[in-house]
Amino acid sequence: MPRRTKSPQSQLSLLEPRVKTAPCVPAIKDAVNAWRASNYKGVTETTRLLLNHWFKTDHRLPNGRPFFYFDAQRFAIETLIYLYEVAGVRRHKDLIERFAGTATDLRLLQYDDFARYCVKMATGSGKTKVMALAIAWQYFNAVSEPRDDYAKTFLLFAPNVIVFERLRKDFANGKIFRTDPIIPPELRIFWDFDCYMRGDPERASSQGALYVTNIQQFYERASNGDSDEPEAMTAVLGSKPPAQNIEIEDFDKRITARGAPVMVINDEAHHTHDEESEWNKVIRGLHSTGDGLLNAQLDFTATPRYSKGALFTWTVYDYPLKQAIVDGIVKRPMKGIASGIQEAKSTVASTRYKAYLTAGVERWREYREQLADALKKKPVLFVMMNDTTEADDVGDYLQRKYPSEFGGNKLLVIHTDRSG
Repeated sequence: MPRRTKSPQSQLSLLEPRVKTAPCVPAIKDAVNAWRASNYKGVTETTRLLLNHWFKTDHRLPNGRPFFYFDAQRFAIETLIYLYEVAGVRRHKDLIERFAGTATDLRLLQYDDFARYCVKMATGSGKTKVMALAIAWQYFNAVSEPRDDYAKTFLLFAPNVIVFERLRKDFANGKIFRTDPIIPPELRIFWDFDCYMRGDPERASSQGALYVTNIQQFYERASNGDSDEPEAMTAVLGSKPPAQNIEIEDFDKRITARGAPVMVINDEAHHTHDEESEWNKVIRGLHSTGDGLLNAQLDFTATPRYSKGALFTWTVYDYPLKQAIVDGIVKRPMKGIASGIQEAKSTVASTRYKAYLTAGVERWREYREQLADALKKKPVLFVMMNDTTEADDVGDYLQRKYPSEFGGNKLLVIHTDRSG
């Protein structure tokens, strides 16, 4: 019999009430806890095998170290499985009616043609691992259960090149499915799955496939490097590469050719609330091919908020940064307090805040030396300015003042007030 592996987070930490969350989250959490206590009543035999393998079996990495999924990762995938497979809630309207309780003035999705769930997890708490588990859950049910509502084809969207490159490290050549204990020995015979990164040619046919790209590759058709992106984004991400029509069109055709159902997964999906955005238009366009191509859309982000701050109403799981810090999953930020320093009288940011910048760099150097010896890690210095002009000036100052430490691509200037 499989044995449950204990993780260092307290299960109670996931059940502590919070001041404010998305309207459906509290009731969903209660339902998932009751369902877990019932030993996953109502799931397929394939899903039960997967859940027992992931969370009730001891795992060890090739180097002998134990492996376990964090409670937050477990609760996230359990929530998705419960809603889709057990509760059968596959429309936003049904989600609201069943779990929002007495909440009022809720924003309903204008387009509600397939299941849509948002998973809110703090950056660094393992969203990618939950994505991989969701893919395996859908795929294995599609190939081993007599049902046609599970996906064998998956499209993973990144919002930009930086996020795409991070996803590439995990999913290229199916790496995460080999390094993490995702596939139970009993189901390995069914694993016939290819992972395609943007621009990869189609290989020999396989039962399942994951296509990973950044969203712009689907809706930008310009053949040159011109862009309507704000100057700030170009400074951060570099010049946009020329769009390749063959690459774009082939991705569309290859996914459509595999047939329904297809699951779309959006990483860093904090802008998907705008239903008229190009991002959402692309997804709806895919769904409209054939007779409804998509079975579900999963939105993953640490900040699923509307412009006025409320969480997306299709948020089904909420794991905030504060809880992730308490549970020891993400790093605890260090804030230094400088005393006896006065700002210089200048309108130039690098001159006005020079003393603070110097203190920050010196403290960063101290941590760099300590971490290099003890943990072989590198600390990050984060400087937040009042506006983009100050940020540019301070960034230029740090690169000129400390070229060996902050020169070239060692320093990143990020503008957020122009494009979010």
